[in-house]
Amino acid sequence: MSGGAGPIAVVGGGLAGLTAALDLAEAGRRVVLFERRPFVGGKAYSFDDPNHHVELDNGQHITMRCCTAFQALLERIGCGEIVRYQDALAVAVIDPSSSGRRVSVLARAEVSWLRRFGPRLLPAPLHLAPSLTMYEHLSTVEKARLALALEPIRRMGESERRALDGESFADFLIAHRQTVRVIERFWDLIVLPTCNDRSAEVSAAQAIQVFQEGFSRESSAADIGNFVRGLGEVAEAALARLREFGGEVQLNAAVSSLTVEGKTVTAIGYGRDRELEVSGVVLALPPKQAMALIPAGWRGREPFWRLGQFEVSPIVNVHMRWDRAVMGRDFVAVLDDDAQFIFNRSKLHGWADEHWISVSLSGAHELAALPQAEVSARVERAVRRALRRSQEATLLASRVIKESEATFRPKPGMGSHRLGARTSIGNLFLAGAWTATGWPATMESAVRSGHAASAAVLEQAGAGGLR
Repeated sequence: MSGGAGPIAVVGGGLAGLTAALDLAEAGRRVVLFERRPFVGGKAYSFDDPNHHVELDNGQHITMRCCTAFQALLERIGCGEIVRYQDALAVAVIDPSSSGRRVSVLARAEVSWLRRFGPRLLPAPLHLAPSLTMYEHLSTVEKARLALALEPIRRMGESERRALDGESFADFLIAHRQTVRVIERFWDLIVLPTCNDRSAEVSAAQAIQVFQEGFSRESSAADIGNFVRGLGEVAEAALARLREFGGEVQLNAAVSSLTVEGKTVTAIGYGRDRELEVSGVVLALPPKQAMALIPAGWRGREPFWRLGQFEVSPIVNVHMRWDRAVMGRDFVAVLDDDAQFIFNRSKLHGWADEHWISVSLSGAHELAALPQAEVSARVERAVRRALRRSQEATLLASRVIKESEATFRPKPGMGSHRLGARTSIGNLFLAGAWTATGWPATMESAVRSGHAASAAVLEQAGAGGLR
């Protein structure tokens, strides 16, 4: 059964919605993109700070070479150069609590490295082995035990991995002789920023996917890409590309209702009592917002009831302006709950006369509930513990940005609730980083979900299911 004779409505202007709308417009479909805010970008956007006349991102994002769908989107919209990739994975890891043997010029605490060696020397996963043997934040015995979990992860097949969805990654690691200390000082260093929660709260299936994709297949897969310009440029370039292909964009246009007749969406309500007849709808929204648009009579049915099973995990970012440079590298990782990852925003963006750093805190459930002034004070103390140069520097300003619902929480058992693009309403499709892409809630997952939704729409149209 087909919908009306109208366009395909894509609801939500994040990366998932933008990708789906671009695909459909380039395929010659009439598309209208609806976004409730006056700008697109979803959870990845920039804004001008009026107090300091600087463009900041809502949060410090990175990508990796294994994020091929996201990189392809950047190339497609003419933004490929906005990301600068490392020649080879290299992450300086600081332990502020250590009185270690070595003190670098970067920090007052012990510094060690996670890095890869060139593929001509060692293929994946052996490319990390020399680095792990020299990783100073674990004892010799602890480092030796890493192989007891890394090797089973490398050898694990997809069906075996999916069968672990109901188990936490921490339980999996403990069963493979990893201690709580090893989990905190190695495994969480990777799980926390990629899955936006700690190993104890993340499905083993999801965390293992991260390690397999990033560290077990291609030696260059985990090379980190940093953004050298604001994220807003990506969204604006995607929007411009969409318009080039005839896509219509409605900003400041919140969709408030779906009209469903039988098993077909015939119209959407938006704005101030406006209505649009549609031939199909892509809901590119978080689960909670998507559920709110599903007609009440459908919410208890398969698959829509699953939208109510999702929980969220916050990310807190603190942008800090100093009176001098407080770090020399592009970024560092910190074994401190109140620092985690510190990015040298001035260096990355080429701001010679300004000294900004951005502190990214994933799975920040406690900090997200605190007043901004307290968050700023705690993060400042953590930065001063970690970065030697900050000891004599003056903090001129800080800007705390809380994304309380940054991502879905990939807790054990959530794999069964992540939905595909198709639904039981024939011309209603789903997209979003939370859908069944196999990836955690990342920009890569969002782009992949957009492709999946547009492919489902076009397949349905090809079968005569859409006008």
